[in-house]
Amino acid sequence: MGTICEPMIRQARRLSAEEFCRLTQREASGLYRPRSEVLRMLALGEAWGACEPEGGPGTALTVLPLGADLSAPSALRAMMGWRAAGHGVLLMPPAGRPEGLPQALAAALGRAVRRSRGGPVWAVLECTPEAEDLVPVYLEQGFVLRGIRPLNGLAPCWLFLFSPQAAREETVWVPLADWARLALWLSRGWGAVGSRPGGQGPELALCPA
Repeated sequence: MGTICEPMIRQARRLSAEEFCRLTQREASGLYRPRSEVLRMLALGEAWGACEPEGGPGTALTVLPLGADLSAPSALRAMMGWRAAGHGVLLMPPAGRPEGLPQALAAALGRAVRRSRGGPVWAVLECTPEAEDLVPVYLEQGFVLRGIRPLNGLAPCWLFLFSPQAAREETVWVPLADWARLALWLSRGWGAVGSRPGGQGPELALCPA
C-alpha cells in the first residue's frame, strides 16, 4: 500500500453501495470476495470513507454488527469462543488509497462506537508487507493489537480491539516483523498500544492488556 503521507481529503462520510463496490473492485483482499459477500456486508452494515478533493471516495471501511451472519464476524466469534455475540461491531480492512485511512478510520470508528451499544469494537487488517505502515494508524486511534491469527481460512490477520483507556506501563518494544516474538507476548495477554520507527521497520509497544 505504500507509506502514509498527508492526504488531500475533503470530507469523511457514509458511502453508497455503488461507491464502495467501485473501491473493492481494485482490492486483492480475500475478505472482499466474492462480490455477493460484499453486497451482504453493505446490506447488514455500513461503509464509511474519506473522499478526495474531486468528491469521489478514496478510502473506506465497512462497519459490521458482530452478530452478523457473515464470514468475517462469524470467524471472529468462533475464534473467541462466543456462542452469541450480543452487542459489538467489527471494522473490516480498508479499501482504496492508504493516505485516507486516518480520516476514514476516524469516521468509521465514531459510527462503530455508536452502533456497538457498549459492546466491543474490533478491527481486522490482513498481515501483508504493504499493510505494515497502516498498523500505527490503528494504534493512534485507540486500538490495541490483541492477536495475529488467520481469519476464515485466509492469510494471518492483525486483530485490534478498541480500548482507548488501555494501560501503558511495563512497556516492551518488539519489531512488527518479528511475528514469533510478537505472537508470544500476545498469547500471554499483552497488547500493542503504540509504535515507533525502528531499524527493521515499525516497532510496537506492548503492555499488559
